[in-house]
Parts: sequence; C-alpha cells; structure tokens
Amino acid sequence: MRCPSLAELPAPPPGRTGWPWTAEPGTASEPEGKSLPRISIVTPSFNQARFLEETIRSVLLQGYPDLEYIVMDGGSSDGSVDIIRKYEPWLAYWVSEPDDGQTPAINHGWSRSTGHLLAYINSDDTYLPGALTKAMLAFRSAPSAGMIYGTAMVIDVEGHRLRTWEARPFDLKAMLTVGNTVPQSASFYSRTALETVGFLDERWRMIMDYDLSIRVGLRFPTVCLPQTIATFRDHADSRSRTLFPLMASEVMRLVGTLDRSDVDLPSDWPSVKSMAISRVHYEWSMSGVIHGADTRDVLRHLLHSLRLHPAYVLRRPIQTSYILKEALRGAIGGARSGS
Repeated sequence: MRCPSLAELPAPPPGRTGWPWTAEPGTASEPEGKSLPRISIVTPSFNQARFLEETIRSVLLQGYPDLEYIVMDGGSSDGSVDIIRKYEPWLAYWVSEPDDGQTPAINHGWSRSTGHLLAYINSDDTYLPGALTKAMLAFRSAPSAGMIYGTAMVIDVEGHRLRTWEARPFDLKAMLTVGNTVPQSASFYSRTALETVGFLDERWRMIMDYDLSIRVGLRFPTVCLPQTIATFRDHADSRSRTLFPLMASEVMRLVGTLDRSDVDLPSDWPSVKSMAISRVHYEWSMSGVIHGADTRDVLRHLLHSLRLHPAYVLRRPIQTSYILKEALRGAIGGARSGS
C-alpha cells in the first residue's frame, strides 16, 4: 500500500500542528526508477491513546510507496480502538484483544508481514519525515546488512526535545559496557536477518530490542545512519523507568548467555563481562537514588559495581559522589524518622 497524503487522512485534533499533524510529507522515489521494496512496520499498543494517533500518523505520512502497517493492540479500554478505527483504511491488519505482552504481540505482527525490511515502533514514539526512505535506500546500498539504524531524539510527554539517543557503529563491547547504541525506535531489520537469528526472544519483557540488535549485529553487517530519524518518548509511565530493576536483571542474564553462545566474543571477554555487569549495578544504584529506593539497596549495587570493575566506578567521581551523598542523606533521614 502506498502511504496516504495528508489530505486523505482524518483531520488532526484541535490545536495539533506541525509533524505529523499538518506537515505535508515528502514522496519517496528511487533514483533508478525502480520500485522500492516493501517495508513492514508493527506498532504494539496498550492503553496509550494519548500518544497513539501521533505514532500512527508518523508512520502513514512517510510518503513511502509500499508500506505494510500493522497495529497490535492488547485490548485497550482508553479509546485506543476508536483511534485505530479512524485509520483502518490504511492498515494492512489490526487487532485489539488481550495478549501475552508486547514482545509476543510484535512477533505476531511480524509473522503476518511480507516486507523486505521490518521494524516496530511503540505507541508513544514516532518516525521523523523520510525515515523509511532513508532506511531502505541505505539497505539498497548495503543489501547484505541485517540492521539499519539511526539516532533517535528523546522527547517528553509534550513532545519537547530532552536529548538525543545517539546511534553508534555496532560494537559488542560498547553495547555491553556503555549501553544500547542502537536506538530501538530508529531501527530496521532485514527479513533475512530475522529469519536467521529469530524474531524477538519472548523470555525478555524489557530488553527484547537490545538482545535482538546484538544477535543481528554479531552475525550480519550493520549500517549506522548519521541522521536522526525517529523520536523516543521518555515519560513517567514508560516501562524503562517503572520497571528498571527488571530491565537490569534481564541485561545481566543476557550477558551470562553470551558465554554459552556460538558467536565470536572479544579476546578480553572476562574483562568485558565484568565491566558490563558492573555498569548494570552502577546504573541500578543511580536509578535507586532517583526513585527513592532503600539506601541499603543503593549502596549494595554500588558496592557490587565497585567490586566487579573498580575502574568503572572510579572513572565517574562526580556521579559516584552524588550517589553516596544522596544515599547518606537518605540514611540520615531514615534514622531521624525512626527515632
């Protein structure tokens, strides 16, 4: 299906302007006059009505000539279904029914898809204009690539820019010891890669994209686009905030599975592994400070990080001092309230 024009879509809600509400999209074209291959996009959604329409429009208004768009709703009760029905004529498939969670929903959508390049965009994130065309043209220039990705702009609830989630060339050591350098909302995968390594691993509730990017990146060439092509919304209800301990636990389990994998690991793997787990404990302690966790838990994770890889902690004197200061403040406050 070709992407609709702005005039063909329902009018935006009152007061909404700019992309993707009133801005006319560009039209994708192939320099050699050939048709561009199909791109399949899946949006998993559950009770995200306040963001969902913006996500849907950012996909449909890409101006791409062969889009297959699938929305997998988990049985929302907040008006999401009414929004989906507004855009039903331009959807290849949609469903709203209870499911087993985000990861199975995305896999179900991908299993129904027929595109050459596949992606998923969460119902609180968006694509920026021209994202699909940029990804496909990069794939056409590097047909053996298993993953194409760019930078994502991190935005708040109102859509204001907070920072950037910078894409970097794929490197396992960086992924494990620095953090995820493959922004999820700005990532596309070749069907060949997904059929080779498998879809999202359904044992993960939080790190399924991180795990998939590592599996693809270790077996296929990747292309890191020097452009910002999507947004990633950071808000109080986002899973990465509310379920950080689960995410941290899953990352540590994932690192452990790499010991038993059949991929080539760095020659200094023991050091990389200890630094990776140290990083998770360090970030866990910082998250505990931000979210008011028990002081003992904050200090426990900080000490685990220090024990596993002292250099990781000592290279961050300002952050470490902040963690210790806040932990001490919490301990003093707790002692006073208990006296």
